[in-house]
Amino acid sequence: MKKILLSIFFFSISSFALSLEQVRADLKVFSIAQDSVEMSLRTMVYSSAGKQTISVYMVKKGSSKIYTEIQSSLMSQRSVINGSRMKVIDLKTNKIQVLPYNGDPLDADKYTRFNPLERGNWQEPVFVSENLYKISGAKGVLYYDSKKKRIEKIEFDGVDKFVLTEFTYDAENNLKTMTVSVKANGVDTKVVTEVLALRSSKKFPDKLFEF
Repeated sequence: MKKILLSIFFFSISSFALSLEQVRADLKVFSIAQDSVEMSLRTMVYSSAGKQTISVYMVKKGSSKIYTEIQSSLMSQRSVINGSRMKVIDLKTNKIQVLPYNGDPLDADKYTRFNPLERGNWQEPVFVSENLYKISGAKGVLYYDSKKKRIEKIEFDGVDKFVLTEFTYDAENNLKTMTVSVKANGVDTKVVTEVLALRSSKKFPDKLFEF
């Protein structure tokens, strides 16, 4: 009888077990490779100063071919990377610069980071309830749905800052929006990023990356 009870106990424990590597692997399966992606985003920043809208269009075909356009009230810029060279075009003045490229992240990259588990140190998942697990790290506490295989939200509670990042998905489990709400020193700021298009760019024509 004791053996049966122990077996049931260990089975129940193992049924809730989930490793960090498994979460990372599942997220990779259900996502498009970040070095071969076409994406169109619209980001709205709401603050005490008003509203600002930034539109980002990016095509990556491997790590050496990147096309980017950023449109906002402060910037209208296109950049084309091909190998070790980068062409930057100011779309307002049509000024063109050809610069060496050393592989550093682009300004547009900060708008496309939806999976914090890709970088930084994170602890093993802890079961919360049903299919929900929490994963703690230096960037906060991430909540993961093991059944739907997606990140639901991230909470960061600092000394003078609280940040809540929430995700919504469409019927096919593709990321739809990411909303970041920040409360710091009594000031509220909200950043809403809408994913307008997200697909693989493996068959994208190389002509886009020509100088």
